[in-house]
Amino acid sequence: MAQPLRLRIILGEDDARKLILPAGISDSIEELCQEIKTSFGVQQDFRLQYQDPDFGNEFVNLTAISEINDKATLKVVYLDSVQLQSFTEDEGVTCQPVWSPTHSFSSSSADTDNTRPVSSSGSSPSTRLSVWPSVFTVPRFTYEAELQLEKANAEFIAGGTHLTPSPKLKSHLLERLAEEIIKFKVYPTDSDLNEVAEALVKQHPCLREQGSFNGCYGWKISLKYKMANVRTKLRGLGCAEVLVNSLKNKAQDKSQAALNVKKPRRAEVNYCPQYPKGETTDSLEKERIALLSEVQKRNNDDIVTMKMQKTFSYRRQEVIQGQPFIADFKSRWPALFTEKEIDREFLRISTVPLLSRFFSELDLYTPRMMELFQGKGGVAGRKMRHIMVAISKDDTIHTRRACILKSLCVYLNEDHEKLVKEYTNTEANTEAMEQTVMGVYVIQQEGAEPGDDPENIGVLIEGVEVLTGLRSIAIACALLFGLIYCLNLSYPPELKCTFEVLQKIIMKLDGQRLSSKAQFLKNKLMG
Repeated sequence: MAQPLRLRIILGEDDARKLILPAGISDSIEELCQEIKTSFGVQQDFRLQYQDPDFGNEFVNLTAISEINDKATLKVVYLDSVQLQSFTEDEGVTCQPVWSPTHSFSSSSADTDNTRPVSSSGSSPSTRLSVWPSVFTVPRFTYEAELQLEKANAEFIAGGTHLTPSPKLKSHLLERLAEEIIKFKVYPTDSDLNEVAEALVKQHPCLREQGSFNGCYGWKISLKYKMANVRTKLRGLGCAEVLVNSLKNKAQDKSQAALNVKKPRRAEVNYCPQYPKGETTDSLEKERIALLSEVQKRNNDDIVTMKMQKTFSYRRQEVIQGQPFIADFKSRWPALFTEKEIDREFLRISTVPLLSRFFSELDLYTPRMMELFQGKGGVAGRKMRHIMVAISKDDTIHTRRACILKSLCVYLNEDHEKLVKEYTNTEANTEAMEQTVMGVYVIQQEGAEPGDDPENIGVLIEGVEVLTGLRSIAIACALLFGLIYCLNLSYPPELKCTFEVLQKIIMKLDGQRLSSKAQFLKNKLMG
């Protein structure tokens, strides 16, 4: 079994990132480029350079995949059309662009001064590019409003005089703040609005409210009503993310405004996007039908990826509005149920790469987690030590990750067998698998040792084998997490703490709001 490869990727000045390839080195430079694009959201053409020891570790163009070793440093050099034409005449390898919902990275080196961002095809102009910021930035207001605030801030600093904004000024401030919020969310949470209000009074202290317990509670309430008005306007304009919650689109027994509100709950950035410009339901349905034949062809990844990107909004609205059965949805969208496409779909939804983020963060926390698990007493401690025995018999990265994930369930007082179900290769297990709501299954030969490779690893949802033939239990767990986002599923109640930790601590999605169990674990990991 191939050992994982760790690479340091330089994307630009002051921007170096860690890339872990669980399956080891790629078969070609093109596949490595594809992995870099998928993991880090690069859109532009680029070539790779590596540090050549024959020249004092200076960067040299990469022309052979054999030049790359574990812990090597690779540099991404972006190309424009002129550079691309001249470079392809040499022996080097360029990496063609693929879609990503994130913006292009740029470098200030001489190689990249004249690069241009590459726009993504098939995406809606309203597609969001990033998650809610850790620190909200107050936007610039009109020149007149900035003059009023500047003067009022000076008076506040000099004599503590608060500004009572006029209706016109307050309306403008709320309008601009709402425009900035919409860039990230249509349905901001109470905590999000509080962050915006606090950022406003911090930048403009003259707006602090004297009668408020935190100086900005009134601003938060005003923003709440403002966002409700904005959503009403967007509904009239046909915004899919808001229109999905209109009363006419709800079931008869839930036809109340406050019931069954469909909105991002797990830091989804593109929860229910608009159709691409010029596309309709009929045109995208034709693309879906064409995709059914394209997915049957060999070596057709580029076309499949392009069509999957083009139909993303159509597929997403089908998932959210129709809530189809898994078996039916898989028959309509078979291209989604592969490792690469789940990774890409997760990236489209959250703007965060799935597999690279999952494994890099899991490996980062592994040493500390093992210390916590080994120090646990009682029944849970005995269970975790029994799970960890597999590492002493087969100390590979795949075994270690699987044991960490199973032990994490036990540490959070949840049943690890609900996450990973092991079966022997007998027909008697077929019925049990068909009754599984959600989980990873592992089929072992009878009498197999811990170091023996399982006969099959896959993912079950609603009794349907949505993925089979996976490389490891850890990859299966990561893909199960990704499918929960892709299919807009709820976390299974018996594993809700485990998936919360995977989402908020490992994947760093909405990590500011943790349950008591997750917060306790995070404190231990940081301690």
